[in-house]
Amino acid sequence: MRSFALMLLFLSVSLLAQQPAPAAQPASSAQVTGRVFCTDTGQPARFAGVQLISENPSKSPLLDPASLGKDPNFEKILATAMTAIMKGSNLSTITALDGTFSLDKVPPGTYYVVATLAGYQSPLGEFSQMERLKADDATVKAVESAAEKIVVQPSQAAHVEIRIERGAYISGAIHYGDGSPAPGVTPILMVLGKDGKWKDLGPASTTPAQTDDRGHYRFYGMQVGKYAVKAALPTVQAMTGLGANVSLHMNMGDALIVYSGGVLREKDVKPIEVGHGQEIEGIDLIFPLDNLHTISGSVVAKSDNHPVDSGSITLQDSDTKATLRTASVEQDGSFHLNYVPEGQYLLQVTGAADTDQAANPDAGGDLARLMHSKTLKSYGAAELPILLKSDSTGLVLQVPDLPSTPAQGSVASPAPGTP
Repeated sequence: MRSFALMLLFLSVSLLAQQPAPAAQPASSAQVTGRVFCTDTGQPARFAGVQLISENPSKSPLLDPASLGKDPNFEKILATAMTAIMKGSNLSTITALDGTFSLDKVPPGTYYVVATLAGYQSPLGEFSQMERLKADDATVKAVESAAEKIVVQPSQAAHVEIRIERGAYISGAIHYGDGSPAPGVTPILMVLGKDGKWKDLGPASTTPAQTDDRGHYRFYGMQVGKYAVKAALPTVQAMTGLGANVSLHMNMGDALIVYSGGVLREKDVKPIEVGHGQEIEGIDLIFPLDNLHTISGSVVAKSDNHPVDSGSITLQDSDTKATLRTASVEQDGSFHLNYVPEGQYLLQVTGAADTDQAANPDAGGDLARLMHSKTLKSYGAAELPILLKSDSTGLVLQVPDLPSTPAQGSVASPAPGTP
């Protein structure tokens, strides 16, 4: 539930960040009206989202997403953010059945009008949520080049006509190595940037929910570009029973990631060329069932070999150092990563610490204890190269006392008989 709350807060941060920078002097607002049409049908874009994005968007959101889970007044912040979401914005609305819209209290300024509708292209479609929050020059220029521009004068009505174009789509299925479908999986669309790096696209009109009961998925509203698709095993699931019975299961260490083209690492992905309005089908992803192994062990303090009870485990590509998997150090110092394909890896622990988790038995579960615990002592990082050909268990990662330099002070030693 806390993850769901954080997601809502993140959405509210996005909403607040869309507001223009505060004006130096108060000014009279104005009305902006318009209509949105679909170019492929010539019909109104019904219930499309409409946003007015200031040419100088705020780059300092009122809420800092990096500190949301750490603030002691979490519930109060959540209530404030939810109020902002429900209240909406003077700079956003949805169209009516005839495609028209009206915004009645728009502050004077210069805006770009962006319309979004499932299946149609949006100037924001190629940017992640974090990029939208940052609102850097590249994001603003992309919106400027693709959106209608209006200047709102004090107490003067403005009108704009918007036409949106049907986007391309990619579809396929996700299944397991034995052919059975993988329902409830959330596929992620990746776009290849001009810098040659892959970028995950955030929630937008191109994003499907989860695969259906047959494992099918479909991305839509895509612009011309080079794309790929990836997906992780559905090891994070929320369950609801009767009454207030809600539970969240999160086994990130088991979240094997697969990519389109049948590869298991991002460096091996081949781009899918997508043209204007092109329909590309049959992009399937397969979760293998064979040659998967377990990596497990414990994290201990180098000084006296006692197990630490907090920290993050990352499994990295040995060549690119890209993070392939993450897991948390358990309260007894252990860690577990399942469903790991054969290959060369770098196992690393960071943020290792002794905490007072054991002193909070009534905090309400492992996550709650961790959130309410205090750090008693922090340690440096440690890493261990692994050539994985079979299960690798009993590994020991020794973390040094701070302020040791991680690269010099870290020692990692596998148990006898492990690779």
